[in-house]
Amino acid sequence: MLYSITGNALLCRAMPRYYFHLRGSGARDTEGQEFPNEEVAREEARAVARDLSRNKAVTTHELLVVTDANGKVIHEEPLFS
Repeated sequence: MLYSITGNALLCRAMPRYYFHLRGSGARDTEGQEFPNEEVAREEARAVARDLSRNKAVTTHELLVVTDANGKVIHEEPLFS
């Protein structure tokens, strides 16, 4: 949740939700994660891609694809073996 103060009122807004899919293996993220903005979601994608590349046998052309709640692709991060 994001909070901001306007005058004397405290406003609460839900953070945007981003989804991390694996293109190449067909794995789809159906739950997603909340991040304050696209850049933080991209940073998370880079970290997840590094971990996946280290911990699994990666087939060629696998990508970690990040989408927003509307399905718009905001980032693609390649996985390497």
